[in-house]
Amino acid sequence: MTKHAAITMDNHRVILTGALCFSNVMLIYKKSLLYFKQTPELEIDFSQLKSCDSSGLALIFEWLRWAKRHQRAIRFTALPSELQSIAYAARVNQVLQPFLS
Repeated sequence: MTKHAAITMDNHRVILTGALCFSNVMLIYKKSLLYFKQTPELEIDFSQLKSCDSSGLALIFEWLRWAKRHQRAIRFTALPSELQSIAYAARVNQVLQPFLS
């Protein structure tokens, strides 16, 4: 069964919905860059995301690199507990802490 995820933008807030996984993470990343170019301050909202695997953590770090390269402020809201657990297991939770709200 194929999992589906979507990404939309509302003002400066990027909203993730559905199930983020290895099969769709690159599509989400490519779409996100279109939105990111439209705003100087980025907020990525995970509150509507139903599920996520470790590809979500890789996506977050790719977004952090992009924001740094393009000198954009970035923050993540409503990070799912499964992503927080993966970050903790990978020992990168402290790296993410300054970007969570």
